[in-house]
Amino acid sequence: MKKLAFKILLGFAVSTLLYACARRGIPTGGPLDYTAPKVTLTKPLNFSTNFKGGKVEIFFDEFVQFKEISENFTISPPLKKKPLVKLKGRSIYVKLEEKLRENTTYTLDFGKGIADNNEGNPLGEYQFVFSTGDLLDSLSIKGKLDNSFNQLPVEKAMVMAYLNTNDSVPYSVIPSYVAKTDSAGYFQLNNLSPGDYKLFSIVDGNRDFFYNGPGEMIGFNDDLITPSIHTFEQLDSITADSVAVRQVMTTEPTNIYIRMFDEENPLQYLTTYKRDRREKVYFEFNSKRTDSLTIDFIDVDENPDWFLLEKNRTNDTLSYWITDSTIYMRDTLLAKLEYLKTDSLGQLTNFIDTLKLNYKDPKKAKVSKHKKNQIQIKIPMYGFSLKTSSSQDLNKDVLLDFNEPLAKMNTDSIHFYQLQDTIQIPIEYTMEQDSANLLRYHVKIDWKSDTQYKVEFDSTAFLNIYGLYSDKYTGKIKTREQEYYGRILLNVSNVKKPTLVRLLKFSKSETVVQTKKIYSDQTVIFDYLDPETYMIKLVVDENDNGKWDTGNYKEGLQPEMVHYFRKEIKVRSYWDVEDRIFIPEGGPEVNFNQHLIDLEIKREKELKKALLKDAEKNKKKTRTKKNN
Repeated sequence: MKKLAFKILLGFAVSTLLYACARRGIPTGGPLDYTAPKVTLTKPLNFSTNFKGGKVEIFFDEFVQFKEISENFTISPPLKKKPLVKLKGRSIYVKLEEKLRENTTYTLDFGKGIADNNEGNPLGEYQFVFSTGDLLDSLSIKGKLDNSFNQLPVEKAMVMAYLNTNDSVPYSVIPSYVAKTDSAGYFQLNNLSPGDYKLFSIVDGNRDFFYNGPGEMIGFNDDLITPSIHTFEQLDSITADSVAVRQVMTTEPTNIYIRMFDEENPLQYLTTYKRDRREKVYFEFNSKRTDSLTIDFIDVDENPDWFLLEKNRTNDTLSYWITDSTIYMRDTLLAKLEYLKTDSLGQLTNFIDTLKLNYKDPKKAKVSKHKKNQIQIKIPMYGFSLKTSSSQDLNKDVLLDFNEPLAKMNTDSIHFYQLQDTIQIPIEYTMEQDSANLLRYHVKIDWKSDTQYKVEFDSTAFLNIYGLYSDKYTGKIKTREQEYYGRILLNVSNVKKPTLVRLLKFSKSETVVQTKKIYSDQTVIFDYLDPETYMIKLVVDENDNGKWDTGNYKEGLQPEMVHYFRKEIKVRSYWDVEDRIFIPEGGPEVNFNQHLIDLEIKREKELKKALLKDAEKNKKKTRTKKNN
C-alpha cells in the first residue's frame, strides 16, 4: 500500500514538474523571417547565350511558393504555347514546350509570383534572361499606364511592342515583346532588339495577346518608339581630394505614358422589351443610339399622337406611354419595330422586327361578402412626390416627380407661401420640365436664407394624360442659413482648350459637386458649398460637348485628357478658400528610375515597421514569461 501511495505521489510530482517545464518551454517559433528568398544557382546561368531551349531551373536558399503565378508570369517574346512553371523542392523549373526563335533574347518575368514558403516574403520583380544567339539584346522601353478617366494606375495590364508597324497588328499579330504593369502601373519591356516599335496596352481578359474590341481596355502610343542606349560620364569621389570619371550607360525611353480606355460598343441591338403595365411599353438597347425608333401597331388604326415618349440621355432606354385607349385596352399588341441594328459585317442597317406585347390584369383576391361590405372603394389618384427638406439649399430647386405623364397643371390650385410668424405671404414660383426626364419638374423659387415656407396643392392641381387628378398636399420647407456655406475661388491658368473644371468630394467615389466650363485663364468660383473636403478634376473638352469622351483606336482618337489635383481643399462655413492650379501641357510626369527608388524606400519602411512590430511582440512575450 505504501509503495502504491509512493508511486502515485511520484507520478503526480513528475506530472506537475513536466507541466511547469512545459509552461516555461512552449516554443515561440523564434523571430519572424522578413528576408526575401535568394537565388543561389540557375541552370543555365542567367544572361546565358546560345541557349537551345528545353528547361530552365532556378534554385533558392529556402523553400518557396507561388503567388498567382499564372497571372504574374510572362515570357517575352511570347510563345503560342505557354511554358510550364512548376515547384520542385527548393527550386523552380520552367519547361519551354515550343521551338524558340533564332538569335533572339528571351525574358522570363516572374513579377511578384515567387515568395518564401514560411512568411510569404516576395522575391521581388525577378527576371531570367537568355539568348538563343551569340549576343544579348539590351534595349528597353519603360513607362506607365493610367486609366484615362480617373488617372489611376492599371495593374497587370499587358504592354505589347510590335516591330510590325501596321495599324491592324493588335487585332491579328502576336506582339514582338510583352510585359505586365506593376501595382503602380509601371512597366519595363527589357532586352529588345533594335528597331522602331508600335506600342499598345490591353487588359487581356482571355490572355490571347490580341485586342478583341470593346470589353477589353486598350491604350496606344501615337508615335513609333525607337529605343536607344545613352552613354554619359559621371564623377565619383574616391577620396576627399580626388575623383574618378566613369562611363554610365542608360537605356531610353523611360518616360512613356499611355492612357487606357474602354471603347464605346459599336454593336447596336435590342436587349429587352416588356409591357409591365397596360398603358406603357418599354424597350432597351445595349448601347446609346442616335437613330429614331419607329413603332407601328399591326391591325390598329392609331392616331398620330398615340404616345408620349420617355427616354434617357443616351437614347438607349425608351418608354412609350400610350394615350389612345383603343390601343392600350387590348391585352395583346402586335408591334412592328423599325430601327438600326448591327449586321454580321459590323455595319448598321435598317432592321424590322415584329414583337408581341402582352398584358394581363392581375387577379383580384377573393373577398367574403361580409368584408366586401366593409371595404372602402379607393378612388384612383394621380401620384406624385415633392422632395422637400428641412435644410433646403439656397441654390437648388425643389423636385416634383410624377408617376405618369402630366397633361395639365392648374396654377390656381398651386400655392407657395413664405411664413412670418402666423402670416402666410404668397410668393412667386416657376415650374420647368426636366430636359432629360419626362416625369420630373423643377420648382424654381428665389429662396431667402433661414426662412420657413409652406406648400399647398389643391386636389385639382395636376391632371395626367389618363384623366386622373392628383390628391391635395401640404408640406413645409426650411432653407439653410447663408452663413452655412463656404466658397472656393480657384485661379486656373494655361487654359488652351475648352475645359471642364469639376469640383469633387474628396473620397474614393467620384462624386461631382459642381462643374464649370471655361475657355481662358480665369478665377472659377464654386459657391454654396457644404463645409466638407473637396478636390479638383479638369477635363480638356476637345470637342466642346460638355462631357468626357473616350478614345477610339481605329479612328486614331485618344481619350480626352484629364488632370487631377488631389490636394485636399477644406471648406469651412462662411469662409472663402483661395487656390490656384496650372494646367500641364501633357499627362503627368513619368520617371521610371524614380519609381524604382520609391519602391525601395517603401520596402525599407515596411521592413522597419514589421521588425518594430515583431520586437514589440517579443517584449510582451518576455514580460509574460517573467510574470509566470
